[in-house]
Amino acid sequence: MRKTTSIKMDSELWKLVKKHCIDKEIDISEYLETLIKKDLK
Repeated sequence: MRKTTSIKMDSELWKLVKKHCIDKEIDISEYLETLIKKDLK
């Protein structure tokens, strides 16, 4: 089950993340979830 949430982030960092995800053809949610899972291991 997925939960909708919000985060506060530096606007310039957010722009970089959005561009990165577009370039990689991945959803931002999926990208952030992957990073969080890696960090929690």
